[in-house]
Amino acid sequence: MRRKLVTPIVLVMVALLCISSAWAQPRKSWKSWYGHIAGGYNSLSGDAGDVADDGLNINGGATYWPEPWPLGLTLELGFNKSDITSEAAAAADATGGNADIWSLTAGAVWSPDTDGKVGFQLSGGIGGYHLDADLTELGLFVGPVCSPWFWWCAPGIGVGDVIVGSVSTTKFGWNGGIGITFELESDSVIYLEAKYHSVGTKVSTEYIPIVIGYRW
Repeated sequence: MRRKLVTPIVLVMVALLCISSAWAQPRKSWKSWYGHIAGGYNSLSGDAGDVADDGLNINGGATYWPEPWPLGLTLELGFNKSDITSEAAAAADATGGNADIWSLTAGAVWSPDTDGKVGFQLSGGIGGYHLDADLTELGLFVGPVCSPWFWWCAPGIGVGDVIVGSVSTTKFGWNGGIGITFELESDSVIYLEAKYHSVGTKVSTEYIPIVIGYRW
């Protein structure tokens, strides 16, 4: 099911390109620097989707928009968090685990003026991706046990997740996305975006964050 998400995104991208009547026009109102923050659902595909569930994404960064281009230059930091599937954990003799992906990418975003409040944006970039996965199992540990209700800690024995295995790597990757924008006052926008990421690991690591964001 995860692999099928790419097809509708491509179709929407083609449709937007076909119906745009002002695709080479810059915005009437302009400023050079924008910040943005976004968050939402993250869909894993490829081999990564076989060992980790879909999870959450949060990202943010800055865009430099040189006048009068409709093309801006972006720098973005992203974080994705997912749980290891129960099947993958069981195969490794563990009870659970988590998989995190940090990304730092540079690229471009193209968002031409459509003479209306609703527009679109296309984006793409390259950068570094740090993948970190832990396998855990329930276990006993000896140490301070803290009460969240009474704000005190005391020596004791507790039950919690113990890391029994971990792996991490940093690789080069690329991304491409499409979004719909809704203009607000003061040159800010709310946007909905889906962005495909591919990371150059030995096994296929692909994911598609579907987020709602704010650019100001």
